[in-house]
Amino acid sequence: MRQHPIPQNILDVEFKLFSKFTLKEFAYLAIGIGFGGLMIYLTVSKIIPVLIGVPVCILTSGAGIFLGLVPINDQDADVFIKNYIRAITSPTQRVWMNSEMQQERGKPELKPSAEGKLVQKSFKEKKSAIIGGNLLQTSTPEEELPETETTTKPLPTVQERLIISDENRNSYEFTIQNLEKLPGNINIWLNTSSMVSIPNVITYMKGEDGKILYANRTGASGYFLTNKLWPKGIYYLEFIHPEYKFPKVEIIITDENHKLPIKINPLPRG
Repeated sequence: MRQHPIPQNILDVEFKLFSKFTLKEFAYLAIGIGFGGLMIYLTVSKIIPVLIGVPVCILTSGAGIFLGLVPINDQDADVFIKNYIRAITSPTQRVWMNSEMQQERGKPELKPSAEGKLVQKSFKEKKSAIIGGNLLQTSTPEEELPETETTTKPLPTVQERLIISDENRNSYEFTIQNLEKLPGNINIWLNTSSMVSIPNVITYMKGEDGKILYANRTGASGYFLTNKLWPKGIYYLEFIHPEYKFPKVEIIITDENHKLPIKINPLPRG
């Protein structure tokens, strides 16, 4: 079926070299037929064998005539071939980011460090040199780390219900880099006692009236990040996982700008 004509720029007129042939069409014909004639001359002169000269002559002459004179779907043959190759090599579908993808991309990529802190996934920990160790592993002067004290505090005994307030919050919190990238002020990291992240934990956050304010599923890093700064008040968190059982957490917010994440371990099995 003939395609419906599309309005085009009438001033875009291709130059005619002579008669009805454009410069491009004449070039295709001249190159194709000219090269074919050269093959015939070399064949007649017995410079190249007939089995090579005649097929090459037919192929090049036919290609020149096809590209120069034969239209396909009201398009020049070379334009049609170019569009066809572009159509089969380029993607034909576009997927917009849905809300879940946008939320995942907005979360910082975190991981637990050896000191028990949450750091960016791209952060590489440097190992300090051990006295009497392998000399090949000693670092250069600019790579040496200053002496620091470990600030990780052990978690209190896990209970069926945890109440986290200003008095005990520092026992559960972590200090992390790029704290300003956290979108909200209620941030939870779910992990085992051996510092292994627990993914696919369905987490519900409720207000004082029991209504669900926010819900999400933890990703591979095991964190639950809220999407805004929640006002002062009391918030309740419940976690659902087919393998682990978590305590119910009550968080008392008195500083809206306090963003440090809280580490929660599952209840002991038994």
